[in-house]
Amino acid sequence: MATQHKDPGEADRLIGQRVRALRLRRGLGLRACAELCGRTEEWLRQVERGEQRLDKLSTLAGLAHVLGVRDLGLIVENRLDGLTCNRSEGGRLQHEAVPAIRHVLSTPTFPAQPVTDLAIEIGRVRRRLAMAWSAWHRSVRPYTALGIVAPGLLRDTLGLHRSAQQFERPQTWAILAEVFQLAQRFLYCVGEPELAARAADRAMVAAEETDDRVLIATSAWTSTMAALGRDQIDEACEIATTAANHLRPALGTSGNALSAWGSLQLFTAIAYAKNRQTANAWRHWDLAHRAATTLGPAHHNPLTMFGETNVAIYAVAIEVEVGCSAAAVDRAKAISICSIPSSNRRAQHLIDLARGQFHRRDSDQALTCLLLSERHSTETIVFSPVARQTITQMIEKQRRPARPLLDLAVRARLIG
Repeated sequence: MATQHKDPGEADRLIGQRVRALRLRRGLGLRACAELCGRTEEWLRQVERGEQRLDKLSTLAGLAHVLGVRDLGLIVENRLDGLTCNRSEGGRLQHEAVPAIRHVLSTPTFPAQPVTDLAIEIGRVRRRLAMAWSAWHRSVRPYTALGIVAPGLLRDTLGLHRSAQQFERPQTWAILAEVFQLAQRFLYCVGEPELAARAADRAMVAAEETDDRVLIATSAWTSTMAALGRDQIDEACEIATTAANHLRPALGTSGNALSAWGSLQLFTAIAYAKNRQTANAWRHWDLAHRAATTLGPAHHNPLTMFGETNVAIYAVAIEVEVGCSAAAVDRAKAISICSIPSSNRRAQHLIDLARGQFHRRDSDQALTCLLLSERHSTETIVFSPVARQTITQMIEKQRRPARPLLDLAVRARLIG
């Protein structure tokens, strides 16, 4: 059964009104604003009337820059209001962007005409990729924000790669690996483990063509994530350990290499924790902690989220996985939620904490954590198997579940 969506025409009209208000606040006339965007006056007039949809990230990014807007949600917020997902035949939730991404991953991309200036085209793709990551980290609806742009970004990057001359391919392999990494992250988070594994494999193949140690390692990191998503714990450990060993020669000279190495240590730690191998889990966590300390408090990797705060978050997750919920809650007290630079990561951390609180039989605090998680990302809780299981167990354990818990279950598509 499909979820209910708002009238797309009404959303376009509201977006148009917002664009007009932002333009006027900026003190720009219709023609001047259109020219700064590289568009016609008539095009902008249609946008403001809601007759022209803003559905390309590059166009939206250019307009946002002209309007002096850093958060794209200020422009297209109404289009992101509804969670875009459907129920599959088996009753599982499926984000509506998944079929489009599956199509891109499954359909051959035939060679196009050679590009005139490859560097310019790669620069455009990189800007789109940066905007996609920004939307992912900053939006309270990160899955919808990424679902809007990921299929087109993936398709265009594959087309660029296929249209490049053979001697230009080393450049396109690199950007292709990064875009596949983005696709893998999205697919993993919306509960598509098999497709996530396919995207991770494609990222690895592309990265290996570049001989870039760090790019290969971060692609291995996405493969490790995909393996964890399929509960292939031993495989996840093997991938992460192999990639980390490959990085060792560069650790003393490259901060990026040390960051990727630390990220792999965290995944190895969580894999061991899932197998209840507590000593091994903390051994690898310690290695990651030392790497984060060496890089300093300002370091933050936009792909892996590696940094001091993320290492602290993993400590909470490890405690929960090995059954030390009280220790998990104590560790969480030292973490400032606002220091986590990603809405999705904040939401995931709060879900882990809710799980720990529930295991301590403190359902009130567990519900508080879940509701706070939903505030940071309205979608993470819907697709998180841990969150869904915790909500279900909380309802089953209570003779008369609280109304806020039942309301949350409805919003998480567990009821209704």
